Amino acid sequence: MTGPSAWLATRTSERTLARLVLVFAAGFVVVGSGVAWYVGSVGLSMGAMAYDSDDRTVVIEESERAAFTTHYDEDDEVGWCLYGTSNETHVRIDDVVPAAPVSQGPERVTFTCLPETAGQLLAGENAALLGTVHSHPGHDESELSGIDIALFGRLSPLVKVMGVYTDADGPAFFTTGSMTNPLDVRVVGDAAEARWDRGQRNRSNRSLNGSAGPAVRDRPR
Repeated sequence: MTGPSAWLATRTSERTLARLVLVFAAGFVVVGSGVAWYVGSVGLSMGAMAYDSDDRTVVIEESERAAFTTHYDEDDEVGWCLYGTSNETHVRIDDVVPAAPVSQGPERVTFTCLPETAGQLLAGENAALLGTVHSHPGHDESELSGIDIALFGRLSPLVKVMGVYTDADGPAFFTTGSMTNPLDVRVVGDAAEARWDRGQRNRSNRSLNGSAGPAVRDRPR
């Protein structure tokens, strides 16, 4: 009985056979590289998850934080695109833009942030994509699911922050250096900043009166 290789050799020229071998070899390399990248990126994110060593603080305006509540859906997951900057101590979110879904349902939403980024460019706004946030309707805690962690591992070369929003817990922001414990958040501007200023003044008054009052903390999530 003739094997597949012998059968193919009798029906193709040497040049065609060589081309087929090259195509199959290239395909094998591409698929193998893709699998290695997928497994490696997930492995890196899972390894980083064990440390929770990212102690940076997220800074966001009160008006931008309100975008999560405004565009929340009780029935289906929704997404937001985050634009801003980051350094060794802070992650600054300048713009929170609702994302146009590619697909959407109660337990999953898919979006790309491509049209949102184009819109930022056309409007002359910050178009540096910092990360994304998606909602978990019906959940009480804003935390990454197992699927979120695996996806974040693959997207980590492109996005620095992945957030989760729930109606009960508000937005929580994670990085590959802190996947189980969210980053601290400081809300600034408008009413939030006014409350922070009042707290600072109250602390100063207590100090002048000789009272050791509690330290003023940033507004919780």
